Amino acid sequence: MAEDANTLADALVFDVPGMAGDAHWNEEAKTLIAGLILKIAVAEFPGRRHLGTLCEYLTLAPERFSVLLARMQDMDEASGLIARAANRHLGKSDREAAGVLSAAQRHTHLLDSPRMTVVLGRSAFRSADLKRNNATVFLVLPPDRLSTYSRWLRLLITQSLTDMARNPASPALPVLYLLDEFAALGHLAPIERAMGLMAGYGVQLWPILQDTHQLRATYGQPAGTFLSNAAVLQVFGVNDIDTAELIARSIGKTDAQYITRSWSEGKNSSSEHISARDLINADEIMRLPEDRMILLRQGQRPAWVRKLRYYADPEFKGAFDPA
Repeated sequence: MAEDANTLADALVFDVPGMAGDAHWNEEAKTLIAGLILKIAVAEFPGRRHLGTLCEYLTLAPERFSVLLARMQDMDEASGLIARAANRHLGKSDREAAGVLSAAQRHTHLLDSPRMTVVLGRSAFRSADLKRNNATVFLVLPPDRLSTYSRWLRLLITQSLTDMARNPASPALPVLYLLDEFAALGHLAPIERAMGLMAGYGVQLWPILQDTHQLRATYGQPAGTFLSNAAVLQVFGVNDIDTAELIARSIGKTDAQYITRSWSEGKNSSSEHISARDLINADEIMRLPEDRMILLRQGQRPAWVRKLRYYADPEFKGAFDPA
């Protein structure tokens, strides 16, 4: 239970690249949120065991919030973690405690939305069920809501991957996570771990990125883990020179033959040279035709292939809504 509370707190507390908050306030906010989640899980009625109650706790009047923390100090459940979270917060100076509470409120603003409270207040299925039954789950946000409610996506994906790791059903159906606008999710430790481990649990991740800068800005030095553990890299629509150069180096080199000719005192001479050159240059990658892409597969030669366009391919006619 404690691990689940910490996982949810970690998904809620994050700052987009370039707008990082002070690590101290964020870490203390995580501890407070995790303690409140544990309190909700062990002490609230079943109908109130959801994140809407967390929002209610964090926005209580100061006097009532102090009373809530005092009650938590007397709770022995969850191996004393609830009491310790309360003790930790109440032991701070008034100024520091106010800063931590403000940080916790900032990271849970999405819970102020009545729609989001309704969505997070009930559950229709378990993520582990995807390993037993064929199904597709769409998590969709309008573009103008992506930054505001990206924590909702973080929550669901984090919890889903956790369920997958805990329920290695055998035999199990493979599960694919298609993560468009991947960078909008921010840094997610479960995703970072999943890139190297989840294949053994029948789970595949398919993150979509604009360029390698997005990956490095989100995951820093460990960003290379995503590239080194990818079974397939799809490359198309590259507009960034650094990304194109990385792909060119990954594809490798080939032998290029050059012949030079010279003339001296009425005599012609020629010589042949062989040197290495990139199999495809960065500028050539950036000029890929719109209907083509490059596939880099582990242990196999790079492939130049044609894109499948479902809306133009006769095979998919009638299988989608034209709107």
